[in-house]
Amino acid sequence: MASGYEKANREIVPAVRYALIKALKTRYNKREEEIARELGMTQAAISKYLNGRLSEKVRAVERRIDRSTIDVCAKNIIEGNRDMVGVCICRVCNKLNDFGCSFSKAAPASATG
Repeated sequence: MASGYEKANREIVPAVRYALIKALKTRYNKREEEIARELGMTQAAISKYLNGRLSEKVRAVERRIDRSTIDVCAKNIIEGNRDMVGVCICRVCNKLNDFGCSFSKAAPASATG
């Protein structure tokens, strides 16, 4: 059985990235190249996410993500706070899991509203 960290890396991180990419594309009308730069990813990876080439497990996790958290994270990213990507991943992961992640202490509660 996979540990909580393995599940987070395999399912939650991609789901959060997908949600952020969709928010940046639809709400802020950002181009793939801009999104890639903001998230520290390649344009090809952004294209993969936008074209829906994701596992059903990742899609299922993405549907469970609180949209208000994603909206706050996307807004902060647009405003130039690239650190929000990691904070957002931690916040969403902690809301979806209860395995006691030690990384969550790095994500201050005030960062996501």
